[in-house]
Amino acid sequence: MKNKTLPYICNQNEYSKIGDFLVCRNIVPKDYPLHQHDFYEFEYITDGEGIHTVNDKSYEIKKGDLIFITPMDFHGFETKNLKTVTCHFYAKDLSPEISEMLSKLGACVIKNADNKIVEKFEYLLKIFEADGNYAELQLKNLTELIIIELFENKAEIKHSAPLNDNISQAIGYININFKSEITLDTISKKFHISPSYFSREFKKRTGVCFNTYLADKRFTYAKKLLKNGNRVIDACLESGFGCVRNFTKRFKKLYGITPTEYVKQQNNS
Repeated sequence: MKNKTLPYICNQNEYSKIGDFLVCRNIVPKDYPLHQHDFYEFEYITDGEGIHTVNDKSYEIKKGDLIFITPMDFHGFETKNLKTVTCHFYAKDLSPEISEMLSKLGACVIKNADNKIVEKFEYLLKIFEADGNYAELQLKNLTELIIIELFENKAEIKHSAPLNDNISQAIGYININFKSEITLDTISKKFHISPSYFSREFKKRTGVCFNTYLADKRFTYAKKLLKNGNRVIDACLESGFGCVRNFTKRFKKLYGITPTEYVKQQNNS
C-alpha cells in the first residue's frame, strides 16, 4: 500500500442504518485502499490477519485486535479475507461528555481486546440485526459504554498521530465541527492553507465545493432533528445555521418543501 495515494471519501449513506448507527459483520476479501469518512469507526477482527495502515503508520493486525478510527484519520488494509464486526457512529449522536472524550482521541489499534469488550460488540450486532423498539437508544448507550471502558484513564493506549496532510485534517475537522461556525477563512488559517489552494484540493478530494459539503452536513443533521420532533428554530441553530429565514429558504430550494412541511410529511408517513 502506498501512503502517497490520496484517500477517497467514504460515505456512510451507502449502508443501511438505524438512525446514524451501523453495525455489521464485514469481510475484507482483498486489499482495501486508503479512505477517510465522516464517522467514527470500530473494527473488531474476528478472523484473519493483515496490515492496517492509518495515517503514516502500519500495524500488523490479527484475530482479537480492535481498530478505532476517527474522522480526522484515513486508513486502509492489506489483507486476504479479513473478517470483522464493524461499528460506525457519530459524536453528535452521543452525550456531550462522550463527545468531548472522542475529540481528544486519535486512531489506534488495541491488541487482544478484552473479552468483555468483545461481548459488547456481539451484543451491538444483535441489537442492530433485531432492530426492535428503542434500538437506536440501545446502540447509543452501549457504544458509549464501550468508549468509556476502552478509553477512560487508558493512557497506555497509543494513538497514531495524524499524517501531515492538511487537506485530510481539514476534512476531518469539518466532519466533527460542522455545527460550529466554520468558514473558508477560518479553515485556511487553522490549517495554514491558502483559501484558493484549499478550495481546489478540497473539491478534488470530495467531488464538491467546500460550501456544498458543509451545507450537506448541516442539512442532513437538521432533517434528523426535525424528524425527531425538534422545533424548526432549534434544528436550525443546533445544525450550525444562524438565521431561520435563510435556513427555511435554502431548505425549500434544496428539498422542495419548507422545514415545517417536512415535519408534517414525516408525521403523516
